[in-house]
Amino acid sequence: MKDNISTLLDYLWHHYESWISAAELSQLLHVSTRQIRKYISILNEEHVEEPLVISTNKGYKLSSTEQYLRYRESGKHNLETPQTRQNLIIQKLISSKNGIDIFDLAQELYVSESTVDNDIRSIRKMISAYQIGIRKEKDVLFIDGSEKEKRQLMSRLITSDSYDNFVLKDEVRLLTYHYHFWDFRKNLSDIFSRNNLFANDYTLNNTALHLIVMIDRIRSSCILHEQVDLTPFFETPQYTVAREIREYIEEAYAIQINDAELYNLTLIIMNNTTMIDYSFINGSNISSFIEQRYIDIAHTVIHNVEECYLLDPFDEEFIAKFTIHVKNLFNRVEHNYYAKNPLTAKIKSTYPLIYDIAVYIAQQFKDMYDIILNEDEIAFISFHIGSYFENNVQSKNKLTVLFLYADYYSLHQNTLEKISRRFEDKVTIKYAMSIHSYQPSLLHADLIISTVETPFPQPSIIIHPFLIEKDMNQLENTITKMLAEKNKNKLKEFLFDLFDPRLFYTNMNMDRTRLIQTLCNDAIRLDYADASFTTDVFAREHMSSTAFEDAAVPHSLASNAKKSFISVVLCPQGMEWGTHEVHIVTLLGVHDDSRKLFAQIFDHLIEILSEPSFLNELVTCQDYDSFIQKLTHYMDAVDV
Repeated sequence: MKDNISTLLDYLWHHYESWISAAELSQLLHVSTRQIRKYISILNEEHVEEPLVISTNKGYKLSSTEQYLRYRESGKHNLETPQTRQNLIIQKLISSKNGIDIFDLAQELYVSESTVDNDIRSIRKMISAYQIGIRKEKDVLFIDGSEKEKRQLMSRLITSDSYDNFVLKDEVRLLTYHYHFWDFRKNLSDIFSRNNLFANDYTLNNTALHLIVMIDRIRSSCILHEQVDLTPFFETPQYTVAREIREYIEEAYAIQINDAELYNLTLIIMNNTTMIDYSFINGSNISSFIEQRYIDIAHTVIHNVEECYLLDPFDEEFIAKFTIHVKNLFNRVEHNYYAKNPLTAKIKSTYPLIYDIAVYIAQQFKDMYDIILNEDEIAFISFHIGSYFENNVQSKNKLTVLFLYADYYSLHQNTLEKISRRFEDKVTIKYAMSIHSYQPSLLHADLIISTVETPFPQPSIIIHPFLIEKDMNQLENTITKMLAEKNKNKLKEFLFDLFDPRLFYTNMNMDRTRLIQTLCNDAIRLDYADASFTTDVFAREHMSSTAFEDAAVPHSLASNAKKSFISVVLCPQGMEWGTHEVHIVTLLGVHDDSRKLFAQIFDHLIEILSEPSFLNELVTCQDYDSFIQKLTHYMDAVDV
């Protein structure tokens, strides 16, 4: 995040005289516009009298050169974030055999001893999923745990710290020695190819990462020593490849790989490669390559997704790709191995609905097949769901259009086809007719596009009979603006019907578990939900935290809301929600008759609740009426 903020600031400085839109910055940094607003909020936190970056409906720009130069001179942009500092502390603890003196650590990090103590408390929560502990003897810190657990933790840290979008940076950080990742990765890929093993970019990255961690630990004299039986692997192609990789590593890095390390290496290869080139598999031939069991599982789960979220049917090509994923996933689970996903946090925060559908699928696997997935595996499922939404234009909210023309040898047809192609994901041509057949009282659409200039009783655009670029630009701007307004009005109409003053709370001094229990009990008592609602809300929370940025949105994935509702809890002082601190909690109950609409607006709801400057205002509300007033004012003022 620090690199993104610095890049954003430099970009504004180089375009000092211009207003830069959130969309332009979003494209520059490959993040959502919501994340851009959060970056701006962080930059302005310590500039109360005059913000460092000012914003209007035109976009963003630096407030003054003086402010910018003072900020640069202060060096604040170079400070490590708590997360980066804590990652570094873990890396030092794992690498040290004799422990680390807390005072030396504080001095090296340019922080106080109390800050290090606070970091250690946060680290203990962060590593709670691993069989690893941190102990303190006098003023020296030690990390305890098995070598395997330490390696898993190192892989996790490297994944979060060194991945840049879809690939690892060339020099992998957080290791004792330096490694040229791309050279190492290419050598692995060549060995796989020679032996007819296939791996996609993600699994090849994961394999390379695990092996680099293994090499680094062996070079640091931290070696696996357990007794293993290699005989079940002897006839497998993965074992043959593992031995070839062992020879390459031993020669390149002057180390010895024992049987325990070779056993682990073989498992890594088994879980990240396949003998089948999946690029040739499609909906018509999948049964020749994949067992029927996995095909049936994929069909069952996707059918349940369609029913739950009221989505248009998934095509056979999607299900073929998803079936391949299911087979590989089950294989990883069988070997107690999970792939790392570098984009988990970004997917969760940027595409809440897609991620939520992936969580629903993970819950299906748990309930029907007793398979428990972590957030990385859920994020991989999100890739598949995201491709569905990207390709399925019917799932998008559109404007309806009435196209009017002067009928002359059907010359309008070419114009209509161009508009339909250009805006197929944004408009539906509801009517197309001659201006002489137009009856305003009988025909209604969101927008009229006409080649004939005449007054109309509803929003309209007049274009030339033969489209020019100016027409296309006018259509693009108007359609985009109207679509945003339509989404906003739909969201407002839906949202405000869900609030109830009896389900509005402030300053609830309790932990996450007690809060969810209390909110569910009240909703059930007021006949908003069935008795099973509480259990299902906790089940969803257990699958993956429902914290999105500064907001938590607990909800059930089952159909047990008697009517749709939203409970609201304002937390001005912040509330611990897993590894996040949130300032607003909204418990959602969605009845079946609202499920399709809710699926369309879920992302917009998360975006509103995660907007930093608005949330800072919202959490100061002391009562229900002021909350509704502030929310109404905000939604009237911005596009969603």
